[in-house]
Amino acid sequence: MTDSTPPSVDEIIRALALQEADRAGKPRSAADAEAVTARIYADWRTAHAEGRATPDLASFIRDVAANQSVTNKDRGVTRAFWSWKSQPEGAPQVVDHRFLAQACGERRSYQVLEDSPAGRQLDSYQLWEPSVKEALVNDFALDAADVEALAPEVWATISGRYAEAAEGPVVAFCADIGAGSILGKDELPRLLAHDKVGKENVGFPLPAPRHEHLPAEVDSLIADSSLRCQVRMEDYDVQNTSPKDFAAKLGALDVPEKLREAHTSALSRLSSANSYDELKAPPTPPQPAPAPKQHTLPAPAPKQHTVPARAGAFLPGVTIRPTAAPPTPRGPSTHGVSNPVAVQMAPKSVGVER
Repeated sequence: MTDSTPPSVDEIIRALALQEADRAGKPRSAADAEAVTARIYADWRTAHAEGRATPDLASFIRDVAANQSVTNKDRGVTRAFWSWKSQPEGAPQVVDHRFLAQACGERRSYQVLEDSPAGRQLDSYQLWEPSVKEALVNDFALDAADVEALAPEVWATISGRYAEAAEGPVVAFCADIGAGSILGKDELPRLLAHDKVGKENVGFPLPAPRHEHLPAEVDSLIADSSLRCQVRMEDYDVQNTSPKDFAAKLGALDVPEKLREAHTSALSRLSSANSYDELKAPPTPPQPAPAPKQHTLPAPAPKQHTVPARAGAFLPGVTIRPTAAPPTPRGPSTHGVSNPVAVQMAPKSVGVER
């Protein structure tokens, strides 16, 4: 497993020492610059003697970038990449991330471009230094425009080869990633498309910086390594973009399954705001859905009690013959009663016999 832990104090101290040595070795005079170009010339003569087709110094430098080895045979598989600089926790000052990569590479056996044969050779040529470029033009009759474009060209070439040579997980020493940097423009796109790397195998030893204009949950989302390697700092620039612009960029990323829910939530939050100031307000909680309307059934109509018609009522089409009404009984009767009640007799008068 790749060691993507933050640099230790010892590694930071070593990085600062490497940085100081690099600065001390920069050409500070015309004589220093001429010493550098003399070394380039000597290397060119050696290559020419070996039969390499390099008619001038510029073509020789391009040949080094295109063909010299980009792998240190004494290091492991993990390749380190870097961009820009920062002051990591525990560092007394700002340090270039190149030197953090080299310091960690020494202790963790990372491959580092500047420690490879091709990287060491090109780095020694100081092609970014104005005094060296001037000496190449004046002393070797090279075209000024060609010399000016030489450093970006050859370092892009060697960086691309270095990325393509990856054989497994990689680490990137950076804070934010610029779209125009070699890391953001050339190396990471190659690594994300690499069948042995991909977004799952890019680690970041340095923590992502906090972007105060973004909600904490959105900032936490893009700090995940699988998205961090795809996002560029220009995507969420507070001066030149809006939340909706950033939502469009974020929506186009390749998002792993574990982040889908957080990603959807972030898109919703960003798309709802027209400015980053609006994002500072807490999100409005969802309103409960209105209760369904109750449908009340009408009360049943009161039951109508129909009084039957009397026996003598007129029925259309029917002739009812008159019958005699039965005589009214004069006293109690037991007719039709299964258990007739005894006929009540008047009480016998007291003292009177019958």
